Amino acid sequence: MPKKIVVEYDKCTGCFLCGQACSLVKTGVVNPAAARIRIVDQEESGITVPVICQHCLEPVCLPACPSDAISRDLQTGIVSIDTATCTNCATCRNVCPFAGPVFSALEKQVVLCDHCDGEPTCVEVCPTDALHYMDCPAGAEDERLRAMSMARKTIAKKERQQ
Repeated sequence: MPKKIVVEYDKCTGCFLCGQACSLVKTGVVNPAAARIRIVDQEESGITVPVICQHCLEPVCLPACPSDAISRDLQTGIVSIDTATCTNCATCRNVCPFAGPVFSALEKQVVLCDHCDGEPTCVEVCPTDALHYMDCPAGAEDERLRAMSMARKTIAKKERQQ
C-alpha cells in the first residue's frame, strides 16, 4: 500500500518550517518559492493548511499533460514530472483539484513532491507533529481530499488576486 503525507490540520501553526526544509533539501537554498509544500490560510475557517501533492491513485494531471511528462510509479505510487520533457504549460496545475504541482520560481520549473525517497523532510522537521508519513488505505482519504480541494480553491483565489 502506497504511503501518503497526511496532515492533521488542527496541529498546523503555519510556521512553514516544512517548506523551508523542503526547499533546502530540493534546491540547496531556503526559499519558500522553491518548496514542494505550501502553507495556505483558509480565510473562511481560519485554518492553516499545508498543501502538497496527493499522488492520486488516478492522477488527473497525468492524462492532461500534453507533453507526456508526468508518470506514476505503480510500486511506490509516486507521481513525478520529467523536467526534461515538461514544457511548463501549467496544465497539470490547472487540472489538479489538490494544488499538487507547484511552479518553483527558483528552478523555473513545475515540480512535485517526491516524498524525499521515502523519508519526507517536511514530516521530520514539523515541530507540532502535524505531518505524518503513513499508509493510507483507499476510502480513508475522503475527508483529507475534501480539505485539500478547499485549499486548492483558496490558492486559486489568491493567485488571481496577484
